[in-house]
Amino acid sequence: MKRSQASPLALLGVLFLAASLLTVAGCKGGSKSKATPTPAAFKVTSLDTLKSYRFSSDILVSAEALDQQTAQALLQGGTFRIKANGTRVNPDRQQSKIEADLGFLKANLETVSIAKDQWSREPQGQWQRGITGTASLLATSDFSPQGLFSGPAGPTSEQLTQRLEGRAFTKESLGGVTARHYLFDRQAFEEVFGTQSAVPESAADVKTQADVWFAEDRGVLLRVLITGKNAQQKEVLHVDVQVSDIDATSNSVEPPI
Repeated sequence: MKRSQASPLALLGVLFLAASLLTVAGCKGGSKSKATPTPAAFKVTSLDTLKSYRFSSDILVSAEALDQQTAQALLQGGTFRIKANGTRVNPDRQQSKIEADLGFLKANLETVSIAKDQWSREPQGQWQRGITGTASLLATSDFSPQGLFSGPAGPTSEQLTQRLEGRAFTKESLGGVTARHYLFDRQAFEEVFGTQSAVPESAADVKTQADVWFAEDRGVLLRVLITGKNAQQKEVLHVDVQVSDIDATSNSVEPPI
């Protein structure tokens, strides 16, 4: 019987799933000294309740960050990199610029989504309705913080508030905003953000940690930074998602044509 082989494009969706699951539960690391207990009055505010914000996402996954079987099937020993930035206007408007190098696929795309309508263009290209070609695989994936960290499987703001209560943090200034900086090892990260039974194990010699910042006054998620290094201290996993310009009057998403 002839064995069928999945195409690289079919594997892309699996790779995104593996990377997101690794992001959710593949965190290992130490604790930060001189930390302050979290007062009960602190409350997390959902990104869904904001009027608008800007975002940036930088995702790098090397084959060394995954177990050998998964790495060979998905990355063929290589690395994929996705960078995205844009503007979100709730409840249903978003503009994004996406640059991706997946080895078998390279794409540079700008998209605008308003409710069920969608437009796209390549660099210096003309806007068109909808998205066609291989780039549509990227355009249908949401790399905004809401797309990466929200959803029916994720914790609610009330659950996050309860799970952060009593946990250590340090106060820092992040982009001019006073923020609470939490440093999680794998167990703590799973306790706060949840875990899934299908989480793939990272390579045995890769150690990762998660840094998470929330605004002190409003409890808004400002940044999630997840890094993983191998035994030689080479970074093989990097997920950096940032939120800025919260409710700024300049945030606007309109139909491009």
